[in-house]
This record gives sequence, C-alpha cells and structure tokens, in this order.
Amino acid sequence: MARARNIKPSFFHNDILASLEPIDRLAFIGLWTIADFKGCIEYRPLKIKAMILPYDNCDFEKIAINLDKSGFIRMYSVQGIDYIKIINFEKHKNPHKNERDKGSDIPDYDEQVVDSIN
Repeated sequence: MARARNIKPSFFHNDILASLEPIDRLAFIGLWTIADFKGCIEYRPLKIKAMILPYDNCDFEKIAINLDKSGFIRMYSVQGIDYIKIINFEKHKNPHKNERDKGSDIPDYDEQVVDSIN
C-alpha cells in the first residue's frame, strides 16, 4: 500500500544524490512511498517499477544498483527472499503510529544476519 511521505528541502542539496541520474533520484523518492515503517521493501524489480515508475522506460534493477552503490539503499536477502532497506529512513521519516503498530512481515536489514544481493 502506498503511503504519503514528505521531502525535506535538504534532499535537493545532497551532493552524492545529485551525482545520480534524475530517474534514480525520482525512484528513490518513490521507494519511500512503498516502504514499510522501517524503510524495508520486498525487492521485486518489475513490481516496484510498475508501482513507482509506470510511465518511464527504465531498468529498475540498474536504478537499485546505483542507489545501493551510492549508499542510499541496501539490497539484501533473508532466507532466499530479496529485500531493499532504505538507509536512514527511520532517521528522516516519521511513519504514522498506526503503521508502526500494525507492524511488518518484512525482516529488517541486519549486517550480521543477511546476505548482500550484489
């Protein structure tokens, strides 16, 4: 389920983010709207592309790799299922209390437990 998320003005002044292609930056914002309250998403590239970039001719797998290499997301796998963690999501976003209370079935990123997809 898509969620409303705010964009802070500092987003537009991030030098590392500015080095990415505009479609990568737009996809990064789009990921916020489909992430759970922890900033985690099941990594299904075709589904994600359809949800956040339905009208753009782009390869979401390449976009995800660019965002991962730049440190904005982490791609990981738990028990054979692939996920994305938006780094610093919980620092910058304040999900609604009901969303947190509902919880999530998506396992959070933990460097000690998960395997990197790349």
